[in-house]
Amino acid sequence: MNKVSLGSLKIESFIDKPVYLDEKYILLSPDISISTEMIERLQKWDFSEVKTDGIPFEGNSLGTSHNGATATIETTEKESEEQKITNEFTKGCITFLTRFYDNFRELDTLPLAPISDKVKEIIFELKNHKDLLLNISTEVTESESYIIHHSIKTTFLVLSIADFLKFPIHKQIEIGIAAMLHKLGMLLLPAQLYQKQAALTPKELQVIRTHPVISYKTLKKAEFPVSIYIAILEHHEHIDGSGYPRKLTGNKISLNGKILAVASAFAAATTKRPFRKGLDGHSGIMDLLKGKGTKYDENILRTLVFIMSLYPIGTYVRMSNSALALVIKTNLSTPKHPILKLLIDDQGIPYTNKPVLQTRPEDDIQILETLKKEEIDVLKAKLDLP
Repeated sequence: MNKVSLGSLKIESFIDKPVYLDEKYILLSPDISISTEMIERLQKWDFSEVKTDGIPFEGNSLGTSHNGATATIETTEKESEEQKITNEFTKGCITFLTRFYDNFRELDTLPLAPISDKVKEIIFELKNHKDLLLNISTEVTESESYIIHHSIKTTFLVLSIADFLKFPIHKQIEIGIAAMLHKLGMLLLPAQLYQKQAALTPKELQVIRTHPVISYKTLKKAEFPVSIYIAILEHHEHIDGSGYPRKLTGNKISLNGKILAVASAFAAATTKRPFRKGLDGHSGIMDLLKGKGTKYDENILRTLVFIMSLYPIGTYVRMSNSALALVIKTNLSTPKHPILKLLIDDQGIPYTNKPVLQTRPEDDIQILETLKKEEIDVLKAKLDLP
């Protein structure tokens, strides 16, 4: 049996299998919730842990009572409503930036005030729905602009990193504007280049790599703040000097440039496009970590892991007891230990009411690995998930 610390047991939660005080004494059955009195009594007896083959979860017991079903439905409805709010907000941001760029093409104007106001809105929204906005599902169709989607996703990430690093609000607004406009130069290149759905030729790649300089010159001419167009100029620079356009190294790259580089790379890696699959959040982070200290600043990468978790929302995982689960919430204090929705138990049987588990460092049952794409497809088909 696995050992579970008393500190990890949440009051009024349940465990899906019997809980033992020792090998012979049963403390709880699955239909009885954990109480304050029980925890206090065990502490008084100097017990620091209990033993079980089960998994803690919140909500009602694993029985099929009417109350249990209602609790699950209410939770699902609440999650759906919050997801709807964040989806609509994201669509609004995409519409805004699309119109902003349309006006730029037609009128050759780049007003600072409206984009500054939009960044302020995003900062406010991130305070209420950060987890959902950071893990928004982004799939770009052939008829949509990848540049717009990518810029919005990058902005959400950049502002979350800046907030974590305790940037003052005016600095957050500046780096948020830089993220919104960091692909501006692309729009001044031939569309067939940045819309190409195949590998670029060396000559085409050389042209594409001029976009940071084009953005820099355009925004400098429009008299944007220096910190904004410098960050955009540097968002493809690498710590080891292998980036472009100026092959800067280490501390010669501005902090805003380093942040924008990490956020833009992660957003690109995790966005699904018509000609290639996007990585899941965990794989995207692992991919960026390969460039730690060479391409990307180590402190900024560490911050990304903290705000996204090593297992971002939407990641499917296998537990050490073979149960399967979905990450539904992350925890800044313990990025390796997110909150999971349990889908399949250790016997391969689907849970009826999808109990919720807070993973903790001290528990015996831990996340073993993330599921491969093929395994996720099989799981979704089995559970009839979208």
